Amino acid sequence: MIERFFFDVDGPAGKRRVHARRFGNGPPLIMVHQSPRSSVEYEPLMRMWGAHFSCIAPDTPGFGQSDPLPGEPEIEYFATALLGTMDALGLKTATVGGMSMGGMTLLQMYKMAPTRFNALVFID
Repeated sequence: MIERFFFDVDGPAGKRRVHARRFGNGPPLIMVHQSPRSSVEYEPLMRMWGAHFSCIAPDTPGFGQSDPLPGEPEIEYFATALLGTMDALGLKTATVGGMSMGGMTLLQMYKMAPTRFNALVFID
């Protein structure tokens, strides 16, 4: 069964509440959804890939049940927020995957902190 949970992330704009889904066993795989959707779109893939990975799909800031970032944030703010999500989950490194806006956010994250990633996966 896919677990749904909340946790807090500290960032430049203060503390935010983040909602996420988790399923499976194995090395962590962070799954970043497209906008304006939520992590629910990854449930079918989580069930498939959960045999090989601990799939974690957070709702990105302002979508699903996660608190928004202040103002009208640029892609760099979403990338910083997702790096903070990795920190809050205790993940120094992870394989990350995303589609559409999620993929663009991952590219920005990689530019900011390339050593945090084992692999980037772009989902079509």
